[in-house]
Amino acid sequence: MNWVKAVKTLSKLAGLALLLSSVLYFFSYPEVDPDLWGHLFFGKEILQRGTLPPHNLYSYTAPDHAWINHEWLAEVILYGVYHFFGSGGLILFKMALGGVLVFLLDLTLRRSVSSLWARALALVWTMAILSPGFNIRPQIFTYVLFTGLLVLFYRREEKESKALFLAPFFMSLWVNLHGGFVAGVGAISLFLLWTVIGGLHYRNRRAALITEVVIPLTLSGLALVLNPYGLQLLTFVGGDVLVRRPITEWEPIPLLDFSFLEFKLGLIWVLLATPWKGSWRRWDFVLTLLAALLALGHQRHTPLFAIAAAPFLAMGLQRVFPFVQKRMSEWLLATAVGGMALYQISAIGGVHLQNRFQLIVSPREYPTQAAEFLTRNGVHGNLAVPFEWGEYLIWKLYPEVRVSVDGRYTTAYPLEAIEDNFEWMRGGKVWRKLLEKYPTDIAITHRAHPVTALMRKDPEWVYIYSDPIAFIFVRNVPAQAGFLQKFKEKRLLPPEPPSIYFPG
Repeated sequence: MNWVKAVKTLSKLAGLALLLSSVLYFFSYPEVDPDLWGHLFFGKEILQRGTLPPHNLYSYTAPDHAWINHEWLAEVILYGVYHFFGSGGLILFKMALGGVLVFLLDLTLRRSVSSLWARALALVWTMAILSPGFNIRPQIFTYVLFTGLLVLFYRREEKESKALFLAPFFMSLWVNLHGGFVAGVGAISLFLLWTVIGGLHYRNRRAALITEVVIPLTLSGLALVLNPYGLQLLTFVGGDVLVRRPITEWEPIPLLDFSFLEFKLGLIWVLLATPWKGSWRRWDFVLTLLAALLALGHQRHTPLFAIAAAPFLAMGLQRVFPFVQKRMSEWLLATAVGGMALYQISAIGGVHLQNRFQLIVSPREYPTQAAEFLTRNGVHGNLAVPFEWGEYLIWKLYPEVRVSVDGRYTTAYPLEAIEDNFEWMRGGKVWRKLLEKYPTDIAITHRAHPVTALMRKDPEWVYIYSDPIAFIFVRNVPAQAGFLQKFKEKRLLPPEPPSIYFPG
């Protein structure tokens, strides 16, 4: 008897260790998102100014363009964490939000899955799908709030009559954190439609349906106007979601390779392991399929699929787990899972020890040396930049330098200015349009971009600097005469070796 209890205790401890180690392993990798500098910079600007900048102050291509900042609250929070706790604090904050998300997901799994192993493995699978998109950026608030919203829906189904009255609070917070609140609107609409249609057949339920579902979810929609821009933000986001973006995370998932393997296997598992009889009548199964379609169309939506699919992953695992347990004793399974947990802790722990538990800025991805060169030599002017470097260079060079574009995309730039920048980057037929239409003084290019070779041949531009990743060109105009004279006289200072630790 004592042996049986000991094995059960060992199983619980191994399952808990696997979950905790997976939160650390999947949610704490010290990777830097290209927009992180901008989010911190804008959060600092909002706090210092005490107001939201109404226009795009940091760019020269669209200085008067209205800026609809639907991420302002997330940026203030992220800057606050960074200001007080540094980049290590940002890692811990991301990991804490990941832990909250996993806890909320487990609340939904417990309602239909009794097997500890099935729940634990489903949560690990979900974390593996989430991990690539779980960077330090406002999107992580969307993932947590989307999960919380589903918890409220499940609670309502379990006859907790007041559960949905938290939804308006969720949505009023969400609309100020990230434009992903659109996913919440979609989930609410689906749940409301499904519940109302299902309840119309029962007269005795109609009053409860109105007070417990229709009223709180209607209030959730009205709560969206509680943002600094009011209805303007809603109309902007409604149109902006339809804009096509030539950015990797907005591209479709390739189907015929091994990329996004965890997602592809998860989708296959949901389709094969979930009994279709009756499942299509469930709002959460329909939501999972819709999230899968969104993810197949845009890579950035895979986390939404992971969250919606978690209960179905767990239910499928619970069906097959008895066959595994027949062939593998409980203590051996617990030992194997414990070994996996130790591996994860060892692997990610080694990364953090090597990097002093700080975010790392790779000089192979970001122009750290080139930015240092511009700073040391006191460069002023309008700087044409590759899209993915814009917010890093705002952080490093503003207000002496203003950029041509950055990751805020259509929230701060007209589409024409964005398209002109991409045409310049790829060296298209009218690549000079960016340089001629807008008052461009300086240009920084990625060594691999076609425009680099074109600008080296252009007599109007003087090539003054290069390193393994970046080239810098200065326009031969009177405004830059002093700087170019220093270049001719070889009086420009070389960059000092930049730090590999954030902010770089």
